[in-house]
Amino acid sequence: MDIISSAEFNKKMKEAPEGAYLFYGEEDYLKAHAVKSLKDAMQIDEALEFFNYVAIDVLDYTPDKLIDALSMPPMMAERKLVVLTGLNVKKMSNNSDLTNLLDALSHLDEFDYNTFVLVVPAGNITEEIPKKAHTSALKTLSERLQPVKFEAPTQQKLALWAVRHFEHHGIKASQSDCAYLVEYCGRNMFTLSSEIEKLSLYTRSKGGDVLDRADIPLVCSEEMEYGAFEFSNAILEGRRGDALSILSVMKFKQVEPLMVMGELSGIFSDLLRIKIMSLAGKNASQIAAETGINPHKAGLYLNSARKMELSRLQRAVAMVSETDLAMKFRYDSGYLGLEKLICSL
Repeated sequence: MDIISSAEFNKKMKEAPEGAYLFYGEEDYLKAHAVKSLKDAMQIDEALEFFNYVAIDVLDYTPDKLIDALSMPPMMAERKLVVLTGLNVKKMSNNSDLTNLLDALSHLDEFDYNTFVLVVPAGNITEEIPKKAHTSALKTLSERLQPVKFEAPTQQKLALWAVRHFEHHGIKASQSDCAYLVEYCGRNMFTLSSEIEKLSLYTRSKGGDVLDRADIPLVCSEEMEYGAFEFSNAILEGRRGDALSILSVMKFKQVEPLMVMGELSGIFSDLLRIKIMSLAGKNASQIAAETGINPHKAGLYLNSARKMELSRLQRAVAMVSETDLAMKFRYDSGYLGLEKLICSL
C-alpha cells in the first residue's frame, strides 16, 4: 500500500474509522494523538472500554496475545480498536519475529470487526517503501497494513501548533512568543504540551487570558540537555546508583518523565551515530561539521562514545525507543519506566 500522511489519515477517520494501519515516523506525540482521535471517532463507550479498546505494548506483546485480542468480538458495538505499540520492527526484518507478527495479523481477515493500529517508535523505521528491498520491514508490513507517516514539524509549524494549543486552553499567545517557548523548552511535543498547560494555568491564576513572555522562564523547565547527558553516561557506564540518584533529583524538581526520556533518546542516538563515525576514523571537528552538532558538544560526546562498546550503544538505543513509546501510551508508567530502564541496561 502507498504511504499516506497523518493529515490524510485524519480525514479518512472522519469518514470511516476502520481498517488496519502502521503508524511510523519521527513524531510520537502525533501518533498518540491520532490513536486518541481514532478512539473518539469510534465513539467507544467508556463503560464498555475494557471490551472494545485493547492496548498491547512491547512489554506485554506475544503473537498469541495479539491473536487473542483480535479474536475477542466487540461488546454491544460494531467494531473494536486494538493498538499494538513499541515493537522494534527494524530488528524484525527478515526473521521469525516478523513472520510470527504477520501470521498474527492474518487473523484480521477472519475477525474483520477490528480496527487495528501498529505504532512503531520514532527512529525505528525511517525509510520510504523501497522498490527493490524485499526484506524491508516497512515494505513487508505495508502489504498487510496501511502505512501512515508522522513527520516531525518544523520549528515554525511547532510555534503555530503551540498558538492553537494555547487557544484550546483559552489563552491567547503570539507566534513569536510560542517560537521562544519552543527554543526554551525544546521540540519534544509531549513536553511542550505539558508546559503549555502549566503556562495556561499560571496565566489564568493571575486573572489574565494573554500569555506573558516573561512567564516562560519563570514557569517552564528549560531544555535539560546537560543533566540528561550526565544521566545517560551513568546508565551506559553501569553506574546504577548514580543514575538513580540523578533521577531522584529530577523527580524532586518535578521534571516531566517524558521530557527526560525524550532527551535521553536524542543523546543515545547521537552517541551511537558518533561512535560509528569514530570507528570510521572521524575526529571531533569532522563529526561536528558532518552532523551539525556544535564542536564542544561533539568533543564531549566523542569522549564518551569511545569508552562504550558499539553493541551496548545499539542495545541502549533500542531499549530507550521501546521504553519511550511504552511510557507515552501507558499513562501510569511515569518514573517507573525510567527506573526499569536503568535496571535493564
